[in-house]
Amino acid sequence: MLDSLVFVVLPYTALALLLFVVPYRYLTNRLTWTTYSTQFLERKTLFWGSMSWHYGIILILLAHLAGIVWPQGMQRLLGNQQTLIVLESIGVGLGLLALFGTLVLLLRRVNSGMLNRVTFPTDWVLLYLLLLQTVSGVYVGMFMRWGSVWYLHTAVPYLHSLLIFHPQTGYVADFPLVFKLHVAMAFLIISLLPFTKLVHLLFFPFRFLADPPILYKWRSR
Repeated sequence: MLDSLVFVVLPYTALALLLFVVPYRYLTNRLTWTTYSTQFLERKTLFWGSMSWHYGIILILLAHLAGIVWPQGMQRLLGNQQTLIVLESIGVGLGLLALFGTLVLLLRRVNSGMLNRVTFPTDWVLLYLLLLQTVSGVYVGMFMRWGSVWYLHTAVPYLHSLLIFHPQTGYVADFPLVFKLHVAMAFLIISLLPFTKLVHLLFFPFRFLADPPILYKWRSR
């Protein structure tokens, strides 16, 4: 029952919401298709939280995506033991960087009364889900070694089966509970994406990493 919920119901629910809610929101209320800038409310910790989160999570997502779109190449790359150790160490480091950024952004919201006024319930849910997701990912990376290899031989075939609408849960049914929670939270985050500020990720947000920071100044007499 749990496997069917996590590996069949949640992914297709997330896909349906992406396909139908995202275009509807874009066409009917495009002004919300971005994050609200809160730099003028608090900027001391924003830089450290935002940069750490984005640099860490984007590179981790690209690594996951590389295994899906180029599994043969990744298998050859990870077949070398030294390369495997180096890449897994980098992955754990990026996970810790993303975790640090998530904690900073969460504490920033908690400790600022002004930010609380522009933080909606969905924002809190999303922040806590992202925190749990990064914690579980770091746990898998640190305590379930060589995860990148078994990811290629188990999770990737399962994800390919989802894409052809013939889910094969046997690939992932025997995974530990922490991995199943990691997968479940990933699909929950994707499901919430069309309803939250995180939808801006679909607008190719990579250019902003090279942009200079925006400086807001108060206008007063």
